[in-house]
Amino acid sequence: MSIQPKNLIEQADINREASEQALDTIGLDHIFKWASDVIPDGNGDGRVQLAKEKRIRRQVLEIVQQAREDKVLADANHEINYLQRRVIALLTKIQDVVEENSLLKQIMLTQLYSLQQVPALERELRELKSIQCEKDSAVTERRYLMDGLTKLKVERDYLEGVLIAAETENSRVAKLLKSTSEELTLSKTKKWWHALFAWRN
Repeated sequence: MSIQPKNLIEQADINREASEQALDTIGLDHIFKWASDVIPDGNGDGRVQLAKEKRIRRQVLEIVQQAREDKVLADANHEINYLQRRVIALLTKIQDVVEENSLLKQIMLTQLYSLQQVPALERELRELKSIQCEKDSAVTERRYLMDGLTKLKVERDYLEGVLIAAETENSRVAKLLKSTSEELTLSKTKKWWHALFAWRN
């Protein structure tokens, strides 16, 4: 909002012209009287005196009107300055609101992007849970396999012991078989009368 000083001056001129007849002069009589006393009479003619008083009244009214116009202009300038300050404050507030709106829009866009990512994150979470279940199952199966492997190692150690014992027994039996075979071969080579000689001896 702006008030042009030129318009105020034109309005003041119109008001001054209209107030020459209608302006309330109550309270200005002492000014008129003082002005009449200060300006000396050059002539005692009543028309001159009346013209002088009218001129003085006009000059006083012009001074008063000028003072009022100056006051109106001062008030208008004061109002303009006040309105300018208000406009600056409002513009600052609008700028703050625009920045806040921009920040809110940015936050909303971020939230919208985050909400759009929720389904993908849920799918990934389900996949991770499935992988975790598979991992737990694999760990359990590995534990069973390790237990089975431990049992197999125990059985292997037992079988190795049995194998070693069997090999030892086989060696002993092989030696015994060899000895028996040699005795049998020796017995086959002896004749029946050899037994007699052996008996006599």
